[in-house]
Parts: sequence; structure tokens; C-alpha cells
Amino acid sequence: MAGYRIYSLGWDKFQNFVSNPTKKQLTAFAKRVSEQLAGGEDDDDDDYGDDDEEGADPVREWPTEPDALRKFVKERLARPDWYGDLSDGGKDAWSCAVCYFCEEEGPGGVGFRVDHDGIYWDLLELAWKMLKIPGEEIHPDVALSAFGRRPYRYTPAATDGSEEDEDDYDAWQPMHSMHTPDEVRKMLAELESIAPAVEGAKNKQAINDYDALVPVLERLAEEGRMLFIQVDT
Repeated sequence: MAGYRIYSLGWDKFQNFVSNPTKKQLTAFAKRVSEQLAGGEDDDDDDYGDDDEEGADPVREWPTEPDALRKFVKERLARPDWYGDLSDGGKDAWSCAVCYFCEEEGPGGVGFRVDHDGIYWDLLELAWKMLKIPGEEIHPDVALSAFGRRPYRYTPAATDGSEEDEDDYDAWQPMHSMHTPDEVRKMLAELESIAPAVEGAKNKQAINDYDALVPVLERLAEEGRMLFIQVDT
């Protein structure tokens, strides 16, 4: 399906991985990063910017062997912003590595769980319209504006709302997003606030997805889990 697949992570387990990864976790994650770097090599297409550019993507200097990569990924995991200094290619490599690590590490990892097979675009597009979120903007006061748009420790480019700004708004399009338990609670409250508008829109798909998503968010909020959304195109 084209839309959003709904997963979750153990919040405490994920935080422990980020702040104090075990050697086993760090090795496993370094392997995921290594796979992305090796898969991105192309002599005719430089994915990681120009060597001569000021502030060139640091990924260009990373080794591709997992053992050598460990210290680089450990240092980046500790940063408050994982993406700000990376090119689009570097962002893709890091974000894909995060996804694969979370999905594939099993019970010994970060508590990955499938919560719903997925919902279509309709509900979120309707919600953004009802909550007055323009274009691709992520509004700091509206948790649903980041649904499917903001990976963990990623700060989107600021906009001033102008047409020119909207055209240039952060060309990189992430393929997943992650949301803290507090954000999940805010999303739930925002969805509940637009329930009459969703019903009144008479969009059967949006109504069905609303009825599917709200119980999932209620469960995650009650359990204090992290929402993990995969964008499926």
C-alpha cells in the first residue's frame, strides 16, 4: 500500500541504545551504516557532495568497514542533531541504517513491534488541512505535522511561510519518522479534536484510517512506547 506503516519501539530501550549502546548494538548498527555506504558507491554519481565544498559531508571521510565505523557512529549517536551537517545522500544512509537496525535487531534490540499494517495518505492530508499546516511545513506546536516527516534528532529547515520559502523547503524527504511518547499523546489529542471534521468530510478511507489509528495511538500512549512510522510509496 502507499501510505504509512505503523510500528513502535520500546522508548527506554531506544533511549538506552542512543545514549549508551552496548558493543553488540554498536557493531550491529555500524554494519547497517556500512551496508548503506557500500550500497551508495557510484563513480558517476557523488552522493555525498563535493570534496572541495566548505563543510563537505563528513560521511565522505568515514571508513566503510564496520569495525572502523564504530567510533564514528557512536559519536554521532550522542549528538542532539544527527542530520544537520549531512548531504541528502548522507541523510539517506544514516536514516536507512536507523530503520534497518530498529527493524532487524529483534528482542535484544530496541523493542520493535508491528502495530498496524498501515494507513493511506487521506487521513493525514485531511488532518494537516484541518489543523492549518501549510505545504510540507513541520509546525513546532502541532505534533501531527511531523507524522511521517521527521526522523529522530532531525531538525527541518525553518520557513517564514513565503511562497519562495515553501518552494525551497528542505528538499530532502525522509522515509520514516519517530515520535516520543509525549508526541504520541499530543497526536492523539489533535486527532480527537478533529473527529467531527473527519466524519463530516465523508472520505470513507480517511474515516476508516481514523478508526484504525486512534486505538493504536491510545495503546502506545498507555504503554509509553515510541511511534515509528515508515513512509511507503
